[in-house]
Amino acid sequence: MEINLHFSPSCPECFMPGQRVPLKTVKHLVKDPSQLSGIAGDFYICRTPDCKVVYYTEDMRFTRDDVKVRVWYKEEDPSVPVCYCKNVSKAEILKHVTEMKCCSSLEDIQGHTGANTGKACAVMNPTGL
Repeated sequence: MEINLHFSPSCPECFMPGQRVPLKTVKHLVKDPSQLSGIAGDFYICRTPDCKVVYYTEDMRFTRDDVKVRVWYKEEDPSVPVCYCKNVSKAEILKHVTEMKCCSSLEDIQGHTGANTGKACAVMNPTGL
């Protein structure tokens, strides 16, 4: 019996485990993709909201200042997109749910805002999802 355990490497700044991100995503979202020349390994995104690191590997890290977009869960500003393909913000979703009272499910939100219906998440969303 073979047991395969995969542990996400910890963020070098906050030491919390990250989430694997496709290299394609990192190449599209870092300001200087030339730094990734010759890189073929896994990248991870730090999921800690108050940590300045966005992407990291064992030998490399990119902070908020190094990426082209603001990462929605690392920002308090409700105008930051949560759906990057359709440019839908947390504020827009909250407006549909609380003010317009037209959305009570994910399907409703998708129908009214277009959120989570894009096709370019792998290169526009910082998580690659």
